[in-house]
Amino acid sequence: MRRGELLNLRWANVDFERGLIHVMNSQREKTKSGHSRSIPMNRIARRELHGLHCETGHTEYVFFNEKTKKPRNDLKNGFRTACVLAGLDDFRFHDLRHTAATRLADAGTNPRGIMAILGHRCIQTSARYTHATDEGLRRAVESLAQRQTRTSTLSWTVTNSFGD
Repeated sequence: MRRGELLNLRWANVDFERGLIHVMNSQREKTKSGHSRSIPMNRIARRELHGLHCETGHTEYVFFNEKTKKPRNDLKNGFRTACVLAGLDDFRFHDLRHTAATRLADAGTNPRGIMAILGHRCIQTSARYTHATDEGLRRAVESLAQRQTRTSTLSWTVTNSFGD
C-alpha cells in the first residue's frame, strides 16, 4: 500500500474474516489512482494487524496519533529507526513498494496481479516497480532446461510408442 493509504487506513476497511484490506476511494479517503481496491493479506500481515487491533482497542484508525486519536500524518521517525536497526542505508518508505513488486514477480505472480495489488491502472507503471533479481533470472533460465528435459522425454516416448 502507499504511505497515504496506510496512514488513512481504518479498521472498518480491514476484513479479518476474508483476509482483505479494502483501500477505498471516497470523500474522506482518497486513493492515488482514484479507484478502490481490495488487497489480500498474507498470514503475517493478518497476524500483526490482528494483534495491533487487540492492543489498540476500538480506535477508528489503524495507525493513529496517541494524543488526538486522529490518523498519523507521518511515519518518518519510526521508519528511520527501523532502517537503522536493520542496517539499511539510503532506503525510503516508497522503496518498499518496489521491493514488494519485485518479490511478487520472483514468486511467479503474473504482471496483472502485481498491477492490481499495487493499485496501478496500467501495466507499464507496474513494470517500473518490478526489478529482475539474480535468483529470479536463474529460475527463469532453469525452467528452460526443465522444459527441454520434458520435451526430450516426450519426443522419445512418442517416437518409441509409434515406431517407424
